[in-house]
Amino acid sequence: MDKSVLTFPYQYKQIEFGKVFNPYIPVSVRARWGWQNLWFLVDSGADTTMLTLSLANQLGLNINKNKRSRLFGIGEKSVIAYPGKIDLKFKNVIISARCYFIDTEDSTLLLGRLDIFDKFNIFFDSTNQKVVFNRP
Repeated sequence: MDKSVLTFPYQYKQIEFGKVFNPYIPVSVRARWGWQNLWFLVDSGADTTMLTLSLANQLGLNINKNKRSRLFGIGEKSVIAYPGKIDLKFKNVIISARCYFIDTEDSTLLLGRLDIFDKFNIFFDSTNQKVVFNRP
């Protein structure tokens, strides 16, 4: 693997307490027609990368509906999820990542730890207001 440093400017959102950093980064997903640009939330609290099932269908991704899981987040509510694998492109770096396709319409696309955090050292640089992905 080549050494690469990828930087993404901070994104912000407004909440009740004021403006807060929101680590969204642009990542391309390999779709049936080529690469599709999407925005993912870098989420160190998420075990895996997650996309909605409807988006995965729109992208023409391979979904094995014979394997089904239940995922839990905050509270006791669960969602149906199907394990899969996707190719992701971070600027010039392409990796494969195991993921879940979740059966819900209202969900943020998440970049979780599995297959992502072991490929990059991820740093939230508040001085320069950017997210840094550094290949070890």
